[in-house]
Order: sequence, then C-alpha cells, then structure tokens
Amino acid sequence: MNPLEAVADAIMKFEGWAPGTRSYVNRNPGNLEGGQYKDDRGYNVYKSLCEGYTALVADLFDKFTGNNKHGLGPKSTVIQLMSVYAPPSENPTLSYAEFLAGWLTKALGKPISPTSELGEIYNVEIPTPQRSG
Repeated sequence: MNPLEAVADAIMKFEGWAPGTRSYVNRNPGNLEGGQYKDDRGYNVYKSLCEGYTALVADLFDKFTGNNKHGLGPKSTVIQLMSVYAPPSENPTLSYAEFLAGWLTKALGKPISPTSELGEIYNVEIPTPQRSG
C-alpha cells in the first residue's frame, strides 16, 4: 500500500467521512482549508471526491518531503505532523496522532507510533550534503 494513501485514508476516517458530513458534502476528505473554493467556514470545496482526495495526498506529500511553509519534513514525527494538520487549539491532536499511528501500523504492517518519523513511513531520501573536493 502507498504510505501516503494510507495516511490519507486514516485522515478521511478520523475526519468523519460519511454522508451528510461537511467533508462528504464538500468532497474534501481531509477537511483541507485555504483553497480557491470554500464553504461558509473556510473549508475547501472540490468538484469530486477524486479531486479532494488527490489534494489531500498532495498536501501530505509536501509535508512529508519538506516542501511546505510549516518546516515539516522527513525528520518530523507523526505528532508534529498532526500538530500542524490538526492544531491542539481546534482538535484532539494527540488522539488524532495515536489513531493515525494505529491505522498505519495495520495498513503498512510495521510498528508506527506518534513519535515515528515521517521518513520512516514514506521512504523519503534525505539529501546528503555534497563535499567539494
């Protein structure tokens, strides 16, 4: 299983994807915010589930690889990821991180905890500084 899709699936489940919920109505399984088209509470609205799911996986890819404004990358932990994705001021961040770790342990067949590094989940190559000779 693709590790980023496993993370996205866990987020979709934790966010409550089901008929009638905000994420379902907006076709936004990750309850992402900050897009061009938003609902009255600022959550992105997508044309299809496929578009919303693709946006979620792309957002996770950026966070796992270090291509984001939050300073997250391969050395960041699951709890650090969830502290950005679902800040404690708005969410049960620790419960979210524990749920995600449990889901990933089952989906990926290896032990994942809230302190696991993102690079352990998604095998990201960390560039080695080049020495000039």
